[in-house]
Amino acid sequence: MSIDIAPFIGKLSEIFRASDALYVNSQNHYVTAGGEPFSCAGCPENCCTTVFYHYTLIEYFFLAEGLSQITDPVMAEAIAQRSQEYYLEIVRNPFKTDSLRIMCPLNFDGKCVVYENRPLICRVHGVPSSLNQPGKAAQRWDGCKRFLEFHGGKDFPVAIDRTPFYTQIAALEAQLRKEMVYFQKYKKTIAEMIIDFIRDEPFLSPTPAPPTCAAPTCHNKACQTPGQRQDT
Repeated sequence: MSIDIAPFIGKLSEIFRASDALYVNSQNHYVTAGGEPFSCAGCPENCCTTVFYHYTLIEYFFLAEGLSQITDPVMAEAIAQRSQEYYLEIVRNPFKTDSLRIMCPLNFDGKCVVYENRPLICRVHGVPSSLNQPGKAAQRWDGCKRFLEFHGGKDFPVAIDRTPFYTQIAALEAQLRKEMVYFQKYKKTIAEMIIDFIRDEPFLSPTPAPPTCAAPTCHNKACQTPGQRQDT
């Protein structure tokens, strides 16, 4: 059954526009000593080296839209190679992802090449924020290392509440999965999402083979392509 993804992409775009507006508001509130809005520009500590997992199909399709707009074959080849290396590093260190620092395959010269199509965590990370989930303790983040260097030790009256955004995305995801009749768990790094896209879309020709792990460390699912694996 064919599903029209466009309406879902459109709704996610609206959610992201709202989160982006709150991020800009935070930037303008937390200014530097020189009166400039808080910015990542020139920061030696790149948050794009943090290993994040993504849990929604809708964000995959949104990212895929950005990937489909990359027309430079040299960049496309570099992204494919970086994604394979990233994935293999995760396979080698499955229990150290919190401490691993691997540059995102989509970061070139300090900038994201699919900036408009980046996931939500990439949009809210860096400034103070909070998340309230039913049945779980409230979570709060004071900001990235650079933010704390400028504003650490202070109260943060302006903080992004991630809750409504994740709630809206969850509702959108549930609707999409229902129409797709897809109820498997989804947990992937940005590299795995890119590898899935390469396998399914005409991103490169010929399509590079997805990375595999060595036999001694392979446990069935880990040796399948990322699109086939199911995380438990």
